[in-house]
Amino acid sequence: MLGMSIRLRSLADGGRVARLAGIALWLCFVGTVQGAERDKTEADAAPSSSEKAAATDKSATDKSATDKSATDKSPRLPPIHDEQLPPKARTLVTRPTKNMLIDFVLEMQNRSQAIARRYVQLLLSERYDEANHLHDEVGGRRVEWPQLTQQVEAFTAEHGQPKEIVQYLTTSVGAEVQTFYFTASYKDGIELGVRVTIDHYGHVVGAAVGGEVIPASKKRYDRHDNYTTKTELSLPFRGVWTATNATPGSGNGHYLNPNQRFAVDFQVSVDVAPGQRSNHKGDGSKNSDYYAYGQDILAPADGTVVAVVDGVPENPPGLTDIYYRFGNAITLSLGNGEYALLAHLQTGSTKVRVGDRVLRGQVLARCGNSGNSTAPHLHFQISDSPTLSVAASLPVQFVRVTRQGVAEARVQPMSGDRVANQEPASDKHPTKAHP
Repeated sequence: MLGMSIRLRSLADGGRVARLAGIALWLCFVGTVQGAERDKTEADAAPSSSEKAAATDKSATDKSATDKSATDKSPRLPPIHDEQLPPKARTLVTRPTKNMLIDFVLEMQNRSQAIARRYVQLLLSERYDEANHLHDEVGGRRVEWPQLTQQVEAFTAEHGQPKEIVQYLTTSVGAEVQTFYFTASYKDGIELGVRVTIDHYGHVVGAAVGGEVIPASKKRYDRHDNYTTKTELSLPFRGVWTATNATPGSGNGHYLNPNQRFAVDFQVSVDVAPGQRSNHKGDGSKNSDYYAYGQDILAPADGTVVAVVDGVPENPPGLTDIYYRFGNAITLSLGNGEYALLAHLQTGSTKVRVGDRVLRGQVLARCGNSGNSTAPHLHFQISDSPTLSVAASLPVQFVRVTRQGVAEARVQPMSGDRVANQEPASDKHPTKAHP
């Protein structure tokens, strides 16, 4: 009885297993069929190779259109030109001169000018993100950016993009910043004045646009372009020196600055190879390597000492002192409303005091490397005031000199000219105004 019960249960269990096996087989079949149908559906939906190629071409076309659209939104920058030179300056520049070479870089004005030029191009082309990168993000000075961009956008909406930009002026304000002035011209004949201020770190710390930017400042810097020096000036040194940063044009860091427009940097240079000169021996790492260093600086004419600065430390070659721009310097009143500035002198070398009367050829000091000077040289200029922050620079002409070895009655030196007095300047005895 017990045996029969066990056999019947085994049969029942075997039937259940068979049924389960059948169900599993059916599920596998159904899954296979559904998988095949799904694969077919996906295959039907997938693009063919020709369709893939067409899609690739369309993507490239769309990208090209996008790139073109981006280009259209970033217009080409308008060109920047220098203001046309006045007739007299054009005559000086085109005058044939032997051994005319590129200026030695002795003072640091042109770096800031390049930044200002780039900034005004970006600003007036409405490339604001790029222009904004040139701002000082740390210092206390800030450009009124929203107001500035709104003014530019309103002007551009009415007059379009500028066709060209002309730079015509640079001013130095204190020791730390320089301001550059531009005029943008448009196709409809309208002009827009732009002012950009750069600090000595190369940051844009001020900018303005509008008609009021132009007239007052422009009037004061070019009114003496045809001036003839009243005082008969001798060169303020002995022997042959080379003029640099003297030719009219923006490549000369003095020219667009009304306070230094006609200044001349003098140094001593020697020929080291055909068409090549050097202003120093050795590697030029010491001031004493430079041929001009320590040479006597002379009074260019009779006059009265009205300002003396001494005690400014000298720079190692390659560095400048932005806070004492002229370094150690002497200013002479020559009469006739003309004042001579002799700058970048050697520390402790001045031999005169305010009030002294000096004579032509008298030793005043020695050539050095102080102030805004990267190498020993003499900065010489004539101004209409002893206060240089408000003075206008006057054209400088020297009398009875040789230029490139040829005697001339009157010379306004240009960059590269090698000049000397026709008659050696002799030491004169000073007339002291003090005991």
